[in-house]
Amino acid sequence: MGRKPLLEYDGGVYHLIQRGNNREYIFCRNEDKEFLLGILREYQIEMGFECYGYVIMGNHYHLVLKRHDIPIKEIMHRINSHFSRYYNQKNKRTGHVFENRYKGCHVNDDRYLLSLMRYVHQNPVAAKICRQVWEYPWSSDAYYRKNNGLGLVSIDAVLGIFSENRSQALPAYCEFMDAKKLEQPDDFEPPGLEQARITTAPAIPAPLVKATGESTPGKPGGSQSALETILKRVAADEEIYAAIKSGSRKRFLSPYKKAFIEQALRDHYTMREIGAFISVSEVAVYKMSVKE
Repeated sequence: MGRKPLLEYDGGVYHLIQRGNNREYIFCRNEDKEFLLGILREYQIEMGFECYGYVIMGNHYHLVLKRHDIPIKEIMHRINSHFSRYYNQKNKRTGHVFENRYKGCHVNDDRYLLSLMRYVHQNPVAAKICRQVWEYPWSSDAYYRKNNGLGLVSIDAVLGIFSENRSQALPAYCEFMDAKKLEQPDDFEPPGLEQARITTAPAIPAPLVKATGESTPGKPGGSQSALETILKRVAADEEIYAAIKSGSRKRFLSPYKKAFIEQALRDHYTMREIGAFISVSEVAVYKMSVKE
């Protein structure tokens, strides 16, 4: 029985993995990695997709892309075909360079996007190529740390999850990426990860919120009243509800806040929306959401 097709639509964000044929090491030389980045930028300009993140390893690469008018299948075909021609010509060889099918997964909320970005950037650390995320030169991490949104990588959406204030977002991003606990591969590359049969459904709205803070149409709950319902259910007490809603920092409220944040994130609210509702910053929401 074939794998279930991956739903694709304009404005969707996707995690894409492409491995070398038979898992061969095709990115051994820096010039090969540079060439892949060059054609990625070339087709980004031509095809109009946004790149939120990438990492190039020895035998595979990861991309986090937001597509618009052009389907993911066509984007990946152009990138892989161009690199394959270059690689075969350079090495005087013929045949497949990549596996026939790339793997893909839809990214449907901000919390998953942040964890995915950390997983992508931590790939070299997990492979023991380096000790720190920022030490590896072939990932998108440097674009974020240097606050560089003018090139290949679109940094606003990811940093905007932490805070609209860039001076707050950057240190929060670095703290998140530099965490000692590595993300687990099974959470981002499960055995049943969909391969390259993608179904287009243009009428479905994108689930991620734009960095400007616009609300997502059609989001489950999608209103302040729904957040009130979640908080009242979690608090189960009018005084606790009022204290959390007013932004009180009393320690005994922490378990209630964490439960509220976790449920609101599951319902696809952004950290910005949650923070505004309980009068705390996005960074505070993020820290409470990951706190053990």
